[in-house]
Amino acid sequence: MKRNLMMWVLFAVVFFLTGCAGGYLSGSNSAGPSGSVLGLAEKDGGANQTVTFEVTGKGLEPETSITKGEAIIMAERAAIMDGYRQFAEKIHGVYVDAYMKSGYGTINHDMIKTNTQSWLRGVELVEIRHGNHGITEAIMHLRINFTKQGMVWWPSGLGSNIAPM
Repeated sequence: MKRNLMMWVLFAVVFFLTGCAGGYLSGSNSAGPSGSVLGLAEKDGGANQTVTFEVTGKGLEPETSITKGEAIIMAERAAIMDGYRQFAEKIHGVYVDAYMKSGYGTINHDMIKTNTQSWLRGVELVEIRHGNHGITEAIMHLRINFTKQGMVWWPSGLGSNIAPM
């Protein structure tokens, strides 16, 4: 039993180490150049690439609105703001702060705070849809031009080669 276990461990270690070696053992490297982060731009031969992000923001008509028109406008604004929040989370990231207090085998207090901050320019509002139960959706696009400097793709703004969709 112990001998079988040792054979399986040895087999797993050899399998893992040969997998990590990649093309170095056979002399060929099929993975391509080590610096290709977004391989599409290198195939085109350029150092620029445009990436389009799409989000769907959602908003709800508040119950405390005075008129139906005010409720619709507030739901649209909430959907657009939710779309901006999603862009900031996708592009810049999210800071998460979590706190939990427990005692005697139970959780007494659990709190999670998220925070994101970003400067967004060039967001295009494509469509606003009004659904059932007062739910409003805003479909939004953001195109960012990336430039390759060395081995890293850096966002370089909107660029001059972006045409409307």
